[in-house]
Amino acid sequence: MPNINPNRLLRFSIVFVDLILIFVAYVAAFKIASNYTPIVQRNIDSFVNLLPWILLMGIFFIVVFELDRLVEYDMWDLTRKLVVTSAFFFVITIAFSFLFREFSLPRSVLFLSHFFIFVFLFAWKGLVIKFNQIKKGKAVIIGCHSEYETIKGNIKKLVKKQEQVDFIDHKTPYQEIKKRIADYDAVFVSSSVSTKVKNEVLYLAFKKNKIAYVLPTVSELLLMKSTITTLDDTMLLQVKPFYINGGYLVAKRIFDLATSVILLALTLPIMLMTAIAIKIEDGGSIFFKQERLGKNNKPFNILKFRSMKENAEKDTGPTLAKSDDDRITKVGDFIRKTRIDELPQLINVLKGEMSIVGPRPERYFFAENFQKQNIWFKTRCAVKPGITGYAQVMGNYTTEMNDKLKFDLHYIRNYSLWLDMVILMRTILVVINKAKAEGGEVQEPQSAKAFVSASKEVR
Repeated sequence: MPNINPNRLLRFSIVFVDLILIFVAYVAAFKIASNYTPIVQRNIDSFVNLLPWILLMGIFFIVVFELDRLVEYDMWDLTRKLVVTSAFFFVITIAFSFLFREFSLPRSVLFLSHFFIFVFLFAWKGLVIKFNQIKKGKAVIIGCHSEYETIKGNIKKLVKKQEQVDFIDHKTPYQEIKKRIADYDAVFVSSSVSTKVKNEVLYLAFKKNKIAYVLPTVSELLLMKSTITTLDDTMLLQVKPFYINGGYLVAKRIFDLATSVILLALTLPIMLMTAIAIKIEDGGSIFFKQERLGKNNKPFNILKFRSMKENAEKDTGPTLAKSDDDRITKVGDFIRKTRIDELPQLINVLKGEMSIVGPRPERYFFAENFQKQNIWFKTRCAVKPGITGYAQVMGNYTTEMNDKLKFDLHYIRNYSLWLDMVILMRTILVVINKAKAEGGEVQEPQSAKAFVSASKEVR
């Protein structure tokens, strides 16, 4: 079975081949263009001068969109990523040609080269995916049945089509577990497994040279990036609270201000058209304000384009949105699917109430109920909430609240400006990926249990 996270040498090899194919794409474009347009020396010189920047941008986009680790992705996912990568590549190449005054790169070469980049990378990476499918083996999950039902669909992408993802109950005696896992190529250990059994299973997996994956608890996430220290002759792990330190906060605020100003300028035409469309449809208010919990659980008013009828919760009270919700307007349905309704939150970022990237802000009403289900829930409020977040790009619209919480806490624990940029870039894939945006039908929450189920609908 292929490793979900390939080693650096393999990923480097894939990127190296990618860069060769990018170069070949330009050579092919020059060759074909020369049949219709005279290619002179200054055209070649422009390409040579831009080539280092083209290859550098190639590495950046390949790594950001994870095109160097094609293990579980299907061909549609590959297509989406390559379309976005090729589009960015095209725009950045044009920008560099103006920046460095390399105007001699023919337009025909630009268009042809980026078409070839898409075709060559699609063919090459399609072969990588097919090769990984041939290597796929069998997998088993050790845990409780509810966890098995939640993740077996995801793990199915890593096994052969004729194979099922098997299940071993975490209460099964260890000797029986030991016998059964010998037949599997990968073992997934859920958070419900006791520490004793987890240690024994991991030891056995390592001994048998099998890949083991552990679904972490929040407590285990706390141990990430912990500091090893000693007290006399006793080794200790110093576990720090979830927070982002002062230096990073300053850099993050500068990043937020710069990014929000740029995005407001770029999306201003879209925002104006949206405002006009909302007004024309029903004559109601353009914007929608709602109180959410910000940093340190301090409330603030989040700003969105109104996508529902006026006073949609007047009769129902606080209610999470459902698929095919009759409260959503026609314009609202479109702007919700395309995430245009979120654009006014850039103003919240400028005011310092939100960040570009961070955990999505919750309403107090729902946050209180989520807190009852998981005591760590409000820990995500240690940082400013974001327009997009790690949970949004790594999970799906239907991802359970507890899993989104783990993503949010991982983001806080491992924060960096690079991570912010990666999340921001991958948000584009979320917007164009229908599967990431679809939710299931939910009923109006009536109990604490219902709030957890309804969390599938929280954006």
